[in-house]
Amino acid sequence: MRDNDEAREHMMRHMRWMKGAAGAGALLGAMVLGAGCASGGGAAVELSTEQCVSEQGQRFLTYCASPRAAEQARRYEVMERARAAGESVDAMIPLPTEGAAVWGDLDAPVTVQVFADLRCGYCARGHQTLKAMMASREGVRVLYRFWPLSEDAELEGAHRALVAAQAQGRFWEYLEAIYEARGEFGERRLEAMAARVGLDVARWREDRDGAYTEQVIARDRAIGERVGVQGTPTYFVNGTRVVGAVEPSEWMAVIDGELEAAGALLDAGVAAEAVSWRRTLENYQPVNWQEIAEVEDETAVGEGFEVAYIPVGESPVKGASAEDARVTVVVFSDFQCGFCERARHTWDALVERYGSQGLRLVYKHYPLPSHTRAGHAAAASVVVEDGGDFWKMHDLLFEAGGDLSDERLEAMAGEAGYEGDDLYARMRSDEVTSRIQADVEVGYNAGVQGTPTFFINGIKLAGAWEVDELSPLIDDQLELAGVLAELAEAEGEELYRALVEVNQEPPER
Repeated sequence: MRDNDEAREHMMRHMRWMKGAAGAGALLGAMVLGAGCASGGGAAVELSTEQCVSEQGQRFLTYCASPRAAEQARRYEVMERARAAGESVDAMIPLPTEGAAVWGDLDAPVTVQVFADLRCGYCARGHQTLKAMMASREGVRVLYRFWPLSEDAELEGAHRALVAAQAQGRFWEYLEAIYEARGEFGERRLEAMAARVGLDVARWREDRDGAYTEQVIARDRAIGERVGVQGTPTYFVNGTRVVGAVEPSEWMAVIDGELEAAGALLDAGVAAEAVSWRRTLENYQPVNWQEIAEVEDETAVGEGFEVAYIPVGESPVKGASAEDARVTVVVFSDFQCGFCERARHTWDALVERYGSQGLRLVYKHYPLPSHTRAGHAAAASVVVEDGGDFWKMHDLLFEAGGDLSDERLEAMAGEAGYEGDDLYARMRSDEVTSRIQADVEVGYNAGVQGTPTFFINGIKLAGAWEVDELSPLIDDQLELAGVLAELAEAEGEELYRALVEVNQEPPER
């Protein structure tokens, strides 16, 4: 089967699709909004002064001045409405802020996100520059993201120790102690540092050894991969990328320039808490993955995409039956994740478009530790799955607008057909917890580092993809499934395994 020329040709075709799609994946943080106006030919219309200065006239001028201005204006409107409603705008910007350790005022108009490794000498030097900046500049905050450069056991222990220190509000003090240790991260030394900065050492040990610390580091790595971090330190100053060691004078010039731009927005009446994300949307430039791919060895094209077999198990499924399935789309998702809320329209549309052709959708739980109610929502959906309509609950949870309180979960469960009076007890049961944890372990072992993450016949694609972006791959996999079904006389789970196996084969030159 592996040597069949026809199957190989289909494999190479979908790899060519993936190479072209790589650039689109880097854009998953951007919103795609509809057009507000179009300029072109036609008779000129003369407007009065009153019409020009009216609210309607100003909106017309803003939207039609240029495509870039129009897109930004639409984004600002959507995000301002979300902020006014008390919703997080994190899912709408390329550099989310939730969950990171914060140094400075939460509403500071200038945000510096740093991706760093604890054994990186340039990161230690950069930290001293950040300290000088915080001492001499107002209106700036620093957010820290983990980006370990190796899987060394001691280094991993140091990163976990720092996450545990963050849980007790001593992140920056412990970070300072770690940099002073100059790469010496033995367990006794880490524990001595915990005591020295005033941590409850027993609680610190427990937090350090828990699964939560791994999930925090994995979350940061997923964010870094999305925005193209490739080394440390990498900084984003309101979205502007600054890579490597920077002289203090040059750094302060960057900060002062951004403070000036932020000050102009404040003077124009923009709310302080909105300035940073507005500037981030304006400044951020995604990595051009196509250019990077062109200068890398061509063998990296086949090796750069991960493929993993994800067992369906007892997970919720819709679309084609197991016997008829030719494309299996497994999605790892979090009910409190803004990107997942957007992406669920994609996976629903995939089922509608391709379900009759053999596509089945499999839902796996992957609640992120930074989302405090995601685990509760996942547990409630598992309970409803056993005594109601999971997919109805799935829709209600994503439509809840972030309100995932116990009271709201109970109401949604009832609406989804759950009639029991033991929802809370079952949500906290070992059975439900183990089912969610089993999904998390499968995802973690397959390389899931954030949500949403798709596996299409085993091919891993992270982020919120549009239907039209995925359609070429789906079409190719349907055709490949037809070839394998005929050649191997396989169907159901046997066919699914065979498809993943073929997709794991690197393309021939």
